[in-house]
Amino acid sequence: MRLSKNIKKKLRPILKEKALKYFYYDFKQQLLLETINIVRIQTTRHTLNVIENCITQNQRGVYMRFGDGDVFLLDNKNDSCQDANKFLAKEMMEAFKINGINVFKSLAIHSNRFGFEEGMFDGNHKNSDALSVNLLQATYMYFIGQKIYSPVALHFTATQNPVRASAFLKLLKFKTKLFIGNKETSISTIKMLFGGTKHIKTPSLNAYHEIDRIYSESINEIKKIDGFGVIVVAMGCSGRPLMKRLFNNTTQPIFLFDFGSLIDGFDGKKSRTWLNINTINYNKLTNSLI
Repeated sequence: MRLSKNIKKKLRPILKEKALKYFYYDFKQQLLLETINIVRIQTTRHTLNVIENCITQNQRGVYMRFGDGDVFLLDNKNDSCQDANKFLAKEMMEAFKINGINVFKSLAIHSNRFGFEEGMFDGNHKNSDALSVNLLQATYMYFIGQKIYSPVALHFTATQNPVRASAFLKLLKFKTKLFIGNKETSISTIKMLFGGTKHIKTPSLNAYHEIDRIYSESINEIKKIDGFGVIVVAMGCSGRPLMKRLFNNTTQPIFLFDFGSLIDGFDGKKSRTWLNINTINYNKLTNSLI
């Protein structure tokens, strides 16, 4: 079928625009691949050291642990412990966007391609190249010009070098002024790890549904802190949007520390694969805390 000159004239700019879009898309994909090829994740040792240095010097900052669940929620897809919704997706994007001095953002990409450490293996903090590439492709724009820190700095150190992990836990206990985490965490575990600090209780599932209440209570407690203090957060993926809110809406010298599933181990709960397959010496980890 032959097209009239008039139709061809109307189609020409449309086809040109599409061609430019395809060219831009191909260019963007090529740039992404070249960027990914040079990415290396920071070691667990370096990650723990820079966090420890920041806390020791009473510097304001934040350590955020992003994983596949966060990326699912960013894409408005359900995580195993949190239902997705558009408001959470927006806040997760804002959490990924945080940057600046003493902002330590991590991503679960320990792998052959981006770097792993002796003692890591599949199911124990090491992911496949395919999963790691997918996570980085989905979030690379939030890490441009920034280091990608390890999300398992404390977890891995606890299994490989419990004496070093214990020293960090001792500092954390001394500096912590507020714990925001699972309502099912035992009082004895909280007291052992964080002393007599206030506990703002969060749901074990779908914590984002109560984020306004959790945020309001957290802000009220932070206002009571005299001087520097560490705020420990352990509430799954929903903790990242909460930390984003607290970091952006406070000016006090606080450090927000994303603790993670190690707290379940202290509580006797094998909530993650790595907690089941490792023999963790909890006595060595807590020697300095008593």
